[in-house]
Amino acid sequence: MRLKKWILIFFAGGFLLTACQKNIDIFIPDPGQNNGPDTAWQSTITATSPVSILKNNLLDNVYLDSIEVNASTATVITPGGIIVTFPPFACTNTGGQPVTGKVDVEIQVVKKKGDMIRMNKPSTYNDSLLVTAGQIFITLRKNGLLVLLAPNVRISIHYVDLPVNQQMKFFAGDESNTQNFNWLPNPDTAINKVFYGSQAYEIYTNRLRWISVAYPVNVNSTASVNITADMAAYFTNANTVAFTVFKDLRSVVAMRANLNTRKFISGKLPLGQQVTVVVISKQGNDYYLGHQTAVTQAVTTSPAMQQVPVVPIKKSLSEILSYLSTL
Repeated sequence: MRLKKWILIFFAGGFLLTACQKNIDIFIPDPGQNNGPDTAWQSTITATSPVSILKNNLLDNVYLDSIEVNASTATVITPGGIIVTFPPFACTNTGGQPVTGKVDVEIQVVKKKGDMIRMNKPSTYNDSLLVTAGQIFITLRKNGLLVLLAPNVRISIHYVDLPVNQQMKFFAGDESNTQNFNWLPNPDTAINKVFYGSQAYEIYTNRLRWISVAYPVNVNSTASVNITADMAAYFTNANTVAFTVFKDLRSVVAMRANLNTRKFISGKLPLGQQVTVVVISKQGNDYYLGHQTAVTQAVTTSPAMQQVPVVPIKKSLSEILSYLSTL
């Protein structure tokens, strides 16, 4: 009788363990954490918020190189084929003094839509959708200190991208809002120029950091819709990022966190486009990924809001990065 009792206990324990394993991907907040920073919407996002850590962990590595700044032209060629050319005596320090000798160069080139998510660089100008031919980041340092381009100096950037589209214009990155990156139209059309080859773009600019070659889609002139991600309440602005990714356009729209509705909402999107809503979250030591395809369509609500249900499930960071590389 005692043996039968222990056998029953053994099988019952195995059944309970199996049942628990089936729900291992479902997020359950820790006791007492329901109103904490991981599961509550926040009016202020700090550098220690889970979403800030998530964004840092998604970042891709920059390409590192160096040039000799002197009376000669200097050139950097990245493994991806981006050619950046610096004219003679191209640099000054932040105090305006000439800089010569070895200068370190950091370059980041973003062409894939998944990389726009990784770098948190959506292709939007205010509420306008941009179709991009590439986003480029360049910064200079000497002995760890920031270096600037000298007055009246322009660098050239050459890269292949097919097909070449002559609608593309110059856009400058606006990093003044650390939470909501934005692209701005060419601040100086006499200096910043884009030229079109048969297979490549040639950019001349006096700007460092983020620039882009893109053209706007005027969604204000046609019927449009906003998309909202419909998901569990514990995916909040404190732990989650959400994006709308276009299938047939090289465009990614950040879905902004709305504190009033506690939803992630896109800007205006053109109708009839196949998109994927991508949600990534960091909760405790776990990562979650959700993605759902949809076609943008007219809705009768006011404002026009199309709900797309998304169910994020637990994934490793490497699995999330692998998925992003497919977009």
